[in-house]
Amino acid sequence: MTSLRTDEPDLDPAVCQQARLARDPRFDGEFYLGVLTTGIYCRPVCPARLPSEQNVRYFRLAAQAAEAGFRPCLRCRPETAPGSPARAGSLTTTERAVTLIRGGALNHGSKLEDLATRLGVGERYLRKLFQRDLGLSPHAVAGHQRLLLARQLIVESQLPLTAVAEAAGFGSLRRFNSAIKTAYGMPPSAMRRNSDSDAGRSSVTLQLRYRPPYNWPAVLAYLERHLVDEIEWIDAGRYVRRVAVGSDVAIVTIAHQESGHCLQLSVTSDGNVPDLMPLVANCRRMFDLDANPAVIEPELSKDPLLASLLESQRGIRSPGAWTPAESAVRAIVGQQVSIAAARRVCAQLAAACEPDESVRTFPTPGAIAALGNKYFAMPGRRRDTLRALHLAVGTAGEQMDLERLGALKGVGPWTTAVVSMRGMGDPDAFPDADLGLLKALGVKSNSAALKTRIASWRPWRSYAANLLWRSLES
Repeated sequence: MTSLRTDEPDLDPAVCQQARLARDPRFDGEFYLGVLTTGIYCRPVCPARLPSEQNVRYFRLAAQAAEAGFRPCLRCRPETAPGSPARAGSLTTTERAVTLIRGGALNHGSKLEDLATRLGVGERYLRKLFQRDLGLSPHAVAGHQRLLLARQLIVESQLPLTAVAEAAGFGSLRRFNSAIKTAYGMPPSAMRRNSDSDAGRSSVTLQLRYRPPYNWPAVLAYLERHLVDEIEWIDAGRYVRRVAVGSDVAIVTIAHQESGHCLQLSVTSDGNVPDLMPLVANCRRMFDLDANPAVIEPELSKDPLLASLLESQRGIRSPGAWTPAESAVRAIVGQQVSIAAARRVCAQLAAACEPDESVRTFPTPGAIAALGNKYFAMPGRRRDTLRALHLAVGTAGEQMDLERLGALKGVGPWTTAVVSMRGMGDPDAFPDADLGLLKALGVKSNSAALKTRIASWRPWRSYAANLLWRSLES
């Protein structure tokens, strides 16, 4: 079957038809199909009776299908589909905006003007971009994201419906009830088999789907090598960490469920369950759940070295950090030192920022910048770079200005490439001066011939880098 290329702006109806007729899981989340006779939109893997092609319309995003008047399928549950990855190595403004919206950028009364400012464009121009590229407004995308998360929480959790509305980013219970009834033709209470009157409000578990295969051992091994003590740990094959959620702290646990092609995300907090949209977005990016091995691996296999590595590393992923800010701190601290040494320094900085181990999370650039000199076990220039880092990072650490980052003294191409890969989920970042990568390639310097070879791996160079680093461990 012809592969559906994610760098093409428009869908190929012939390819989509082949994919849905075969119920091919490789295309799950790559597109959605609306059925004219039922008014329902589905995933291409939906087990329902296949409609005639003349009654089908194809959409890149679920929000586009909803905007066209189709309702989500109750059987295949579009809210559980893997996300569609970036179409190219560098994200466009529209794609960056969609990524931020999926992280809750327009929830709880947030203004479109603020989102446009974060993207460095005007509000009117951002609206035009969405209309041109997607045919719908930013608020339509945001509303549909809240709807899908709410539906997943209704089905997969026992949270009270008031807590579901809050965790999904709705401003009020009335809006939540109205949105669910409009989209599904029934109130939220009718979607539940069991009563939620005795359900707790402090924990929730969700299934985050991916396209198989998924190399969980490689991802877990990467995370284990970079663990920061008292903040994150491995427990019986699960990844666990504390994360800051506003002024509170939550425990996030990630476990692999291979049979269900998903990672199980559990969030526990002392208070009410927090806004889950940014937590889900962070997990999907950190664990690279939206990658499509069926597209990536054939391209990389054209290089004999990468083809041999892929034989034992099917389902390769490009894991990252919890936030772009965290990846930047880790990258700067890790300049010219071992991974073990970088871990120790990060743990020392975290302890200095929060002495109480029970609520300690990874420190923000702002908190690090306020520390005295005695807490920086590193050269003075690197300390100054860390202190200046907060100038390139948003207040919550969920955004990063790579241009401002690269302009900081002590930050070079290696650091920005690592942050782009690990912190922003760029599939095409490659720190070509990395000594480990040069060693894996069997060369001592980055020659013109090597640059040409590396360029041939575009737009999936991040995955090539992870394959090469992984080869050094075996």
